[in-house]
Amino acid sequence: MVAVYSTRGVAYQKRGENDLAIADLDLAVKLDPKNAITLRSRGDFYQAQGEYDRALQDYNQVIAIAPKNAEILVQRGNTYLVSGDPMRAVPDYDQAIALNPQSVTAYANRGEAYRVQGEDDRAIQDYNFALKLDPKFTSALVNRGLAEENKGDLPRAIADFTAAIKVDSKMISAYDERANAYEQTGAHDRAAADVAAAIKLDPTNPDLHRLR
Repeated sequence: MVAVYSTRGVAYQKRGENDLAIADLDLAVKLDPKNAITLRSRGDFYQAQGEYDRALQDYNQVIAIAPKNAEILVQRGNTYLVSGDPMRAVPDYDQAIALNPQSVTAYANRGEAYRVQGEDDRAIQDYNFALKLDPKFTSALVNRGLAEENKGDLPRAIADFTAAIKVDSKMISAYDERANAYEQTGAHDRAAADVAAAIKLDPTNPDLHRLR
C-alpha cells in the first residue's frame, strides 16, 4: 500500500492536484517512515512548492537511510541552491561527485553554486566538466555563458548561448541572454532579433524579455 499511495501522490502532483498529492504522500510516509523512495517523493513535492525547510527535512532523512546515494545529495544541494544558500550546496555536490564522478548534474549545479557566489573561474571549470560528459547540456551552456560574460569574454558567452539555441531552439533564456550579450557588443540589430524571438516563444511575458 505504501507504494500505491506514493505513486498516486506523485501522479496527483503532476496533475496539479497538490492537496491530494500531499495527503497521499503523508499517508505513505506515516505507513513506512523509513521508506527512502517515499521520503524523496515528498521532499520533491515540498521543493516544487518552495517549502524548502520541509524538503530539506525529508532529504536529510533519506540521506541518513542511504548516505551513498549521489542523486539525493544532488537534490539536497539543489534545494540549498534555489533557497539562496549556495555555500551549503557545494559540499553536497562535492560528495555526490565523489560517489559518482559521471554525475553531469552535480558538476553543472556545483558550477552554478560557484557562479552565484562570484567564483566564475571555478564555475567555468565545473561547467567544462559537465559539458565534457554531456555536450548538449543546455543549462550548463547558458550558465557557462553567463560566467564568461561576467568575466568580460562576450564572444565566448555568445558562442555558448548560440550552442544552447542549436540544441534547443525554444530555450527562451538562451535568446534573452544572447540578446544582452549582443547589446553589450553594440550588435543592436542582433540583440533586437533575439528579444523578438524570445517574445514569440513566450508572448504572455514580454516584460521578462528586455535588454538589461
